[in-house]
Amino acid sequence: MPGERFSSLYARPGAPAQDSGRARHRVGALFGESVFSQQTDRLAIFLGRELGVPVPGDGRYSSHWHQFFRECRTPEFLDAVTLVYRYLYWHVGDGTANWWRDVIKDIFAEENLAYQIDDVGGIHPAVDREFQRNVVSAIAALQSQRYLKVRNTFEIASNHLSSDPPNYRQAWRGTFAAVGALFGLLFPYARLSADEIDRRLRPLVRRVYDGDAAAQNAAMRMLLGFQEWVEASDLYRHQPGAAEHAQPPADLAIMAISQGASLLRWLAGLDESRGE
Repeated sequence: MPGERFSSLYARPGAPAQDSGRARHRVGALFGESVFSQQTDRLAIFLGRELGVPVPGDGRYSSHWHQFFRECRTPEFLDAVTLVYRYLYWHVGDGTANWWRDVIKDIFAEENLAYQIDDVGGIHPAVDREFQRNVVSAIAALQSQRYLKVRNTFEIASNHLSSDPPNYRQAWRGTFAAVGALFGLLFPYARLSADEIDRRLRPLVRRVYDGDAAAQNAAMRMLLGFQEWVEASDLYRHQPGAAEHAQPPADLAIMAISQGASLLRWLAGLDESRGE
């Protein structure tokens, strides 16, 4: 494409990053724009009040904003983006606020940050395309009427990721419930647990991959990962009478949900192979 920067066309991005010094610098540089010339003092007061972190020099000069965005923690950096949008919307106008939002979207995309920005400046972890494909393929593997309850449970779990803000705790719990429901179809009256995986699923896996020593050995090792996944998921399940857990970190929850989607596909395949 004529006129495009070399890096945009030919530099392959790595995995999306949680933070970026380049992105911080570019966001700080925006405060040299004329739109902020009469706003920086009041904006600094607003951010300091909302974040509990002062802007150096009370934000009088663009260099102070560069310093703020360079030195603040990642959550404060992301929160500040949203708070600047909110301030501009309330005190300058929606056109200026939307300009800020759209420029930040471009910066995050170009610097390959792992976040999406909603219409009102809120920031959410980006669920990447590989994750989306994993979820879609899991649902596709559950189209049989036999798996209706499992599919509905997993779809509800996935919908929690689209809420505002995303509810990662409920999404993870729902994914666990879907895997547990499919495990129950395979082994009626069995409760999904590390012990039951060893007692019930291990013999089935051994039979399914009988005659292929490498596949059988690999599958047995996969069972160890399945058991670890169950025990990790148990840490975020609500126990009656216990205090509610905090939201899990987004990256951890997305990894767990993606693994759960893979487990659903695998269990559905094992279930169907048993009926052949």
